[in-house]
Amino acid sequence: MTSTASKLEQSLGDLQISESDSQAKSTTVQWVPSKYSSDVSQYVLLRPPQPPCGNRRLFGFPIVKRELWNIGTIAFHHVRPGKTLPDNNAYIAMNSLTFLKVYLGLHLCTLAFGKVVGDSKNIPSECMSLGDVLLLVLWRDTESESICPTPSQVQSLELKLKRSPGWWVEVPAFYE
Repeated sequence: MTSTASKLEQSLGDLQISESDSQAKSTTVQWVPSKYSSDVSQYVLLRPPQPPCGNRRLFGFPIVKRELWNIGTIAFHHVRPGKTLPDNNAYIAMNSLTFLKVYLGLHLCTLAFGKVVGDSKNIPSECMSLGDVLLLVLWRDTESESICPTPSQVQSLELKLKRSPGWWVEVPAFYE
């Protein structure tokens, strides 16, 4: 194995995110080399097994809307340096996901609800609603590897939010 490949393997080992108390073993996060890229440095998320209910798996972070607005504000200042944020809370509430997506170069950045598996003690209570958790979703198990977030994109959010991401079972939105 070449020195570069060896260093990348070491980096991958450092990037592996361990199981959190709030999720079962099937939801641990693991990075693997891409099957579709000849670039040795291209790692993608290992997809978890399909849940028994048949719903999609979502990869993301538990989040509180206030946190999203705060990191959206930070992203706004990076995306539009020198511009003043409008004095309108609705503006940042409606555009935080877009600013974050552009700032980090994400292909997917949306909100959804996921099921909590196991103990929820490491999830902020503000994220919880009747056993579901509000998620900042960066990838779905039905999406192509080509739009998978990179380890550095995930680490950037992990540092800002001070919590680990994970795989969650999607709670479909039902309309009345």
